[in-house]
Amino acid sequence: MSEQTGGSPIQAALVTMLLGAGGYYFYNNQDSVDLGNLSNAARSKFSNSTSIDDTFVSYRDAPVMIGPNQSLLANKNTPVDTSSRLTGLNHDYVPAPRVDTLAAKSAVTISSTVPRPSYRPVKIASWSLGGFGPTKLASADARKYVSKVIRRYDVIALQQIASIERDLIPRLVDVINGPEHRYDYVLGRSTGPTGRQEQLAFIFDTTSVRVDRRQTYTVSDPSEQMIYDPLVASFQAAEPNENEAWTFSLVNVRVDLSRAAAEVALLPNVLRSVLNDGRNEDDVILLGLFQADDDYLIPTMGSGEMDAAVHHRSTDVFGRFQTSNILIARGATSEYLGRGGVFDYRRNYDLNPVEAESVTSHLPVFADFTAHEGGEL
Repeated sequence: MSEQTGGSPIQAALVTMLLGAGGYYFYNNQDSVDLGNLSNAARSKFSNSTSIDDTFVSYRDAPVMIGPNQSLLANKNTPVDTSSRLTGLNHDYVPAPRVDTLAAKSAVTISSTVPRPSYRPVKIASWSLGGFGPTKLASADARKYVSKVIRRYDVIALQQIASIERDLIPRLVDVINGPEHRYDYVLGRSTGPTGRQEQLAFIFDTTSVRVDRRQTYTVSDPSEQMIYDPLVASFQAAEPNENEAWTFSLVNVRVDLSRAAAEVALLPNVLRSVLNDGRNEDDVILLGLFQADDDYLIPTMGSGEMDAAVHHRSTDVFGRFQTSNILIARGATSEYLGRGGVFDYRRNYDLNPVEAESVTSHLPVFADFTAHEGGEL
């Protein structure tokens, strides 16, 4: 009796310890197995499913904005730098095992979807300054309005510049530039009868176009069929890469009113002469003071593809005559946007006829062209 009474507490204690140890072991092992299986199942689902991969690729196909000096990939071993470039991507999660694959896919996708850069049109103009000389240059109003008009365009052909002082155009360009040193010029030699000699010029914005001074010349006219020899200059749009930038030649023409019919009849010969000067430039544009309207000029040029920037509109401050224009061969110069006309500076600057005439009685004419060679926008 006494032995049974002494063994019972020990057995009970042993049973209790065994039960506790077994429960502890079962609890720990059951928890580890379940969590491990769940984790493995999740990893297996992410690696075997195509839907999650497709989702990330579609995010990377979202609209992209890449600056001209930005690089899309930091390097081949890092994920795509998505800050301010990709739309809709969860920046907090990039699956480590998929970094290289996704980066490569996004690089291919983005390179094929980034649009070609677009550039401002090249704005070409022509303006007869009506005897621009020292007196007009000394006039604050004339300087102001001439400068304002010229700054509107990338390159402008100027006629009727008096040759009394040969540095008029350099001084005018200094006024236009101010502190910027942005504009430059091409100046032709003095031509015309004694006492009526004039110069032709181009003033251009160097941030928009470049000039090739090796290909700048005055058209030779040994028989003096034209009183004022045309001035030729070759330009290239400055914004696109050189291998895709538009190149063109401008022929600055000043027809004398007293011989208008005879000199206008020579314009097809002038055009052919420049086209065949050995430079192989097909985009040759005639612009200037023609002393004739488009209804007369286009048939005279003898080409159904010849177009004019100004149609059936006067080009003087009084609204009476059309004497200035820009002539474009549409077949050769596909860069022409079909947009051109007359800038009425008198109305734009709220001048009366007397004030406008003190600057010049002629209005500028203009035409817009693409900066890309071949007319691509």
